[in-house]
Amino acid sequence: MAVLAISNSQRAAETSLRDVFWYFLKLGWLAFGGPVGQIGLMHLQVVERRKWIEEEEFVRALNFCHVLPGPEALQLAIYLGWKKQGYLGGALAGLLFILPGFITLTALAWIYVHFGKRPEVLGVLSGFRPVGLALLLAALVRISRATLKGALPVALAIAAFFTFFAIGLPFIVVLLGCGAIFVASKRLGPRRTAAPAGVALLLFPAAATAAESALSRLLDVSWFFLKVGLFSFGGAYAVLPLIREGSVSTYGWLSDPQMIDALALGETTPGPLISIGTFVGYLAGHQRDVPLLGAVCATVWLFLPSFVFVLGAAAT
Repeated sequence: MAVLAISNSQRAAETSLRDVFWYFLKLGWLAFGGPVGQIGLMHLQVVERRKWIEEEEFVRALNFCHVLPGPEALQLAIYLGWKKQGYLGGALAGLLFILPGFITLTALAWIYVHFGKRPEVLGVLSGFRPVGLALLLAALVRISRATLKGALPVALAIAAFFTFFAIGLPFIVVLLGCGAIFVASKRLGPRRTAAPAGVALLLFPAAATAAESALSRLLDVSWFFLKVGLFSFGGAYAVLPLIREGSVSTYGWLSDPQMIDALALGETTPGPLISIGTFVGYLAGHQRDVPLLGAVCATVWLFLPSFVFVLGAAAT
């Protein structure tokens, strides 16, 4: 047993950059099923089979990724690559993890733009749309069961829904307002803040309008998706309202049916679901005859915060 343990340790220590390259390239093309399936695949390989890291370190790394904005499966891949081959390994693992999704979504976006009105494609999309909506609804039900516990979270959810859809407050303003109310509840007590939670959110329209007016002159595809990457807490489904608000309501890059198509097509491709930003960026760039550049910019700025956070923390 001791000899086996030593051989496993030596094998893990001898992991080369080539090993990292081929493993994460393969993982990127197999990364279907959302973060649970993707993280499960990584655990099976790097902990149980390849013995790259111990179970305890895997759990610690995963817990750290959960508190960061962005897709935790991507961040875990970056950490594992860094663990085996330093910063180059971390950057390589992350790039290979998202590369298949970028390739497939860019190809699907090209087909969508050039052949999206053909009867055959419309028929496929008509079948995808209800499936995408059903998956979204199932995710919302699952998330609500885990988070809406107590009077204050319920009050914040109702108030956020009303102010976002009825009044039209920007998503970030709603997010920051709910966060401020929750922090205040920890100091004042939930009973004193649950009742006025909705009223407090209603006080933001003037500030929201001013912020939206100022940001509208500065935002472009890169800035918008950088913002998405920095505020993508709670998983892809929690961030979809932000992507929809910017791409549909603020900029008019997509229509609501096209946003549903993006979600449905994103479910069929490998990688994080938030990669639908690649699809959105392609359509946004297509309006200016630079579709590929739009997809590249959206992808780079969407995932850049994950690389910075993980590799930056590794430096400390």
